[in-house]
Amino acid sequence: MLHYIKRVAYVDTPMIVGNQLTSGRDKDYWEKLTDLLSDDSPHIEVNTSLCKNLSQIMKGESMIEEDAIRQLKLSYRRADGRIFELKDCATGIKSFSVLQLLLKNGFLQKDTLLIIDEPEAHLHPQWIVEYARMIVLLHKEIGVKFFIASHSTDMVSAIRYIAAKEGVQADLNFYLAEDSEETPYEYTYRDLGIDIDPIFKSFNKSGD
Repeated sequence: MLHYIKRVAYVDTPMIVGNQLTSGRDKDYWEKLTDLLSDDSPHIEVNTSLCKNLSQIMKGESMIEEDAIRQLKLSYRRADGRIFELKDCATGIKSFSVLQLLLKNGFLQKDTLLIIDEPEAHLHPQWIVEYARMIVLLHKEIGVKFFIASHSTDMVSAIRYIAAKEGVQADLNFYLAEDSEETPYEYTYRDLGIDIDPIFKSFNKSGD
């Protein structure tokens, strides 16, 4: 129900996380996402178990610090205590840090919609499954809504079967983008429910 949505964030790439953006030259939603990630004032009680899950995956924790001139910067503290600027970290760490930072500051709530384009693009195959698991758990435990575009069979199947395992399969829906027969360069979206077989058939064309 769209009228339940009060806050929205769009993530098209984790590459911008922690980087200094130039106003007017970068995409508007990059600046908005950077502002959201840099908000260090929690608005609600943080789900500590989900934060801990994310830290276990990353073997560390994302955080907000002040630099030498008291400017806020995003950092990653590894499990051994070493601290790195988040902009210098691997894109997989950045991908999970987006979830952790938005969780810490209370942006991820039951009235939040998080739109993510190809979250698997920079992830190790095992981390694709872990990312899918966090998506499902964020929805199950908090109620966060997700709209995801993916080209990964691992991501699609992981979301499908982890949602079933966690008992939230009824909240899940898949759509398949197909070439529009009426309008070139446009697509129609076929509602598949939870049937992912047509998605796998479309992905298998690359083998041919």
